[in-house]
Amino acid sequence: MLNWFYSVFTSVPDMLLLLSFAAVSGRGITTIILVMALTSWTGTYRLVRAEYLKLKSREYVQAADAIGASNARRMFVHILPNLSHLLLVQFSLLTVGLIKYEAILSFLGFGVGVRQVSLGSMLAETPSELVQGYWWQMLAVTLSMSLLVTAFSLLVDALRDALDPKVR
Repeated sequence: MLNWFYSVFTSVPDMLLLLSFAAVSGRGITTIILVMALTSWTGTYRLVRAEYLKLKSREYVQAADAIGASNARRMFVHILPNLSHLLLVQFSLLTVGLIKYEAILSFLGFGVGVRQVSLGSMLAETPSELVQGYWWQMLAVTLSMSLLVTAFSLLVDALRDALDPKVR
C-alpha cells in the first residue's frame, strides 16, 4: 500500500504537486505544513526502505533472529542505529529543501498570508522595497536564510558524526 502511494507521489514533479495542493487548499501556515508533509516524504522513504532491506539481510540481524530476538529488538537495537546517520542526513537535506519550498510558495502567493511573517512573504515584498530604495530587506532575508540553512546543516552534521556507529 505504501509503495503505491510512493509511486503516485513520485510520478508528479515536486514543485507541480506543491503548487497544485496549495492552489486547492488555499493560503495559510496549516496548508503549507500539510502540502509539504504530503510531498516531501518520498525520497526519505525510498532510501530508508532500501537501507532496511540491505540491513535485514546482514548476518548480525539474521543471528538475532535465529536466537529469538523480537521484531522490536531487531529493529531498535540492530537496524535503527545503522539507519540513524542516513536519517539525519536526509532530515538535513529535507529541511533545507522545505525552507526553499516555503519561500518559493510564499513568493508566488500560494504560501502564507500577507499578514504572516515568513521568509517567502518577506522576499515577495522586496521588489517594491527595492524600487523605493530599501535594499536592506533583501539583504536581511538573504542573510537570514543563508545563516539558517548553514547553522542547521552544521548541527545535523555534528549529530551525524556523534551517532554514526561506523565512526566509533
